[in-house]
Amino acid sequence: MDISRSEKKRQAARVEKMAGELADLSPGEIKSLPVPDFLRQEILATGKLNAGARKRQIKFIAKELRNSEDDYRQLGEFLARRKGSKLKENEEFHELERLRQAIITDAITAFEEARAEEIPIPDDWPSPALDEAKRLLPELNADDIRGLAGRYARTRKITHSREIFRHLKGLRQQQRLASGQRGE
Repeated sequence: MDISRSEKKRQAARVEKMAGELADLSPGEIKSLPVPDFLRQEILATGKLNAGARKRQIKFIAKELRNSEDDYRQLGEFLARRKGSKLKENEEFHELERLRQAIITDAITAFEEARAEEIPIPDDWPSPALDEAKRLLPELNADDIRGLAGRYARTRKITHSREIFRHLKGLRQQQRLASGQRGE
């Protein structure tokens, strides 16, 4: 799935926000960050800078984090554990939003193709996004989501889109609870 330019900008803003949170950590916490030494030194240097220079330094750190997806994910987990950051939760939220939108896009495509052929939308229209959702959330009832997405494609009522999101979010929360009960 291609990521829109707007989504790329939102992702960049989230990485920049994380870089700002990293710069606000104490020197002791920064020294325990799971990042390469050069990046640790850049984060430490941010504390000594004034407003404009600090902002540029944070943008530089964000750029380095975007170049290394592994560092970004590790730091998100570190901040979530260490500082109670909501960044990990926000990432999951945005991932579910992206997934919902991709499912809806697949449904609209199937609906438009069926309408062009003057036939009803098939019950099993193809959806790579729905397959991905099923992989991420094994408990997902694909038929329910397929039905809601099909209704959205026909009517464009936002309530169907919201219901898809509620299903995805509920399953994600069930996953989190189940893994928490097992001690993970």
